[in-house]
Amino acid sequence: MKRLSWPHFLGIWLIVNLLQSAFTELFHDEAHFWMFSQHLDWGFWDHPPAAPLLIFLGYALIPNELGVRLFMVLSSVLTIFLIYRLLRPADDRLFFLLVFSIFLIHIGGFMAAPDIPLLLATAAFFFAYRHYAGQDRWQTALLLGLIVAAMAYSKYHGAVILLFALLGNLSLLRRPSFYLIPFVALLLFLPHLHWQWVRDFPTFHYHLVDRGQDEYHWTFVLDYIGGQLLVLGPFVAIPLLIAAFRQKPADAFERSLKWSMIGVFGFFLFRSFSERTEANWTATAIVPLIYLSYRFLEDRQIWQRWIYRLAIPSFALFFLFRLYLIVDFLPTENKARNEFHGWDRWAADISALAGERPVVFYNSYRSPSKYQFYSGKFAHALNTWGQSGNQYDLMPEQAERLQGKEVVIVSQELDDETPIFPGGIQHTFYKIVDDYRSYSYPRVWVEIDDPPAALPPDTTVLLHIRISNRTDHEIDFTAGSRPVDLYFHVYDRNEPVLFDCALEQLPFDRLRPRETVETIALLATPTSPGAYRYRFTFHVRGLHNGRNGHFHELRVM
Repeated sequence: MKRLSWPHFLGIWLIVNLLQSAFTELFHDEAHFWMFSQHLDWGFWDHPPAAPLLIFLGYALIPNELGVRLFMVLSSVLTIFLIYRLLRPADDRLFFLLVFSIFLIHIGGFMAAPDIPLLLATAAFFFAYRHYAGQDRWQTALLLGLIVAAMAYSKYHGAVILLFALLGNLSLLRRPSFYLIPFVALLLFLPHLHWQWVRDFPTFHYHLVDRGQDEYHWTFVLDYIGGQLLVLGPFVAIPLLIAAFRQKPADAFERSLKWSMIGVFGFFLFRSFSERTEANWTATAIVPLIYLSYRFLEDRQIWQRWIYRLAIPSFALFFLFRLYLIVDFLPTENKARNEFHGWDRWAADISALAGERPVVFYNSYRSPSKYQFYSGKFAHALNTWGQSGNQYDLMPEQAERLQGKEVVIVSQELDDETPIFPGGIQHTFYKIVDDYRSYSYPRVWVEIDDPPAALPPDTTVLLHIRISNRTDHEIDFTAGSRPVDLYFHVYDRNEPVLFDCALEQLPFDRLRPRETVETIALLATPTSPGAYRYRFTFHVRGLHNGRNGHFHELRVM
């Protein structure tokens, strides 16, 4: 019987993941990226646009889950093919055994997420970089510039592996052609940077300023290590890592690979000592991990036998996992986080409740995205006072559609309203509002001139603020039946500890398009010393406090 070769393995991989894509409901983040794809732009709230573009192309061909994932599946196949060509392994079976023993490869085989185009671009980068490391050619430098731009448009984490690849071969800095790479990449990335600039760099504010602050716990390091052992394969992770670390680089290219792998794992390990990390952030390290571990194993028969033995339980586990994504066979009480069963019924139940009314979800980027995907109806997210925001904050046209309308608000935070259990999978609450109003970003924004960073406890100060209409439409604060007030909020990490009215009366009834009004507002401090954050919000009586400014750090002392 003829042994399987690389076309057979890749063909089987393609078919398996197309079937998986067709019969698995969308994960929460996939629904959110699908929503991005319905509003294509040069950037989005927390990610560049490569993944939404691939989703858009697939969904235009096949408007269902398979279409959402189509180009992700093709990207996965192409990624593995590029790694195969990079290695040119003598033993196809060993190579594909290593690849398919990695759990993250299985998730990345079909899931619509930014890590997939990033992993493809990373494989392409090392494929081109190998030629460039061996021969200084301007054409290859130009190609690398294009690939680096593709990495930047996929996910910002690509910068980490690029940095360590360069540190592994600093002699490249002596080549004039090398500087063509960052020049071309930056030139192609300018549209995204311009998109960030005209919107006041929302991605950087989100990740560096406004994102929620988890209180650090020493278990973050253990979570990182455990997460890596899981996504690299619970049975093969340790031997693969040992093999890759023990492999001695044969040339400058392999030295860059080893620097890249160690650098990525080490960088996020270092971050875990100060903040929570996510297991998939190290996805780019998979390319050098596969390359180096294969090189170590290819002439070590004893190691190979152990890998073959460990692959059996790995494949059994992956089969059960893939099957569960399609067939809901676990008992209800064991579903700690069910993202992929019953959400079509969940959307149908909320749709039946709402009728023709639009639905507004509080503080959720996932729920409105899933509702829109599975119901085909309009939905919006409103981010309230303590939130760091999401993509819906960059969609003022959606907020404008809702003003004065009768809407259904759905949120788990409305615990004094009517409870519902849509789809039998989520306990939440709803209320019907007959005159919906919101003034949250991006409609109205509050900036503080010279925000104080330190104040005494239990004191009150007056701050100079600027209130801006950031839309091209007039905003009437007297429209409808709901009075509007400006509040200040002080937070201990993510929990509000002090809030009150910051103005006795708004100094205007309406704001013209792009108009800014200056005024003086009140801010009070907590009685206990400590580190806090504060911001201003507009309160719509009977509804909510919106999100109308960045967080500012405050030391009460």
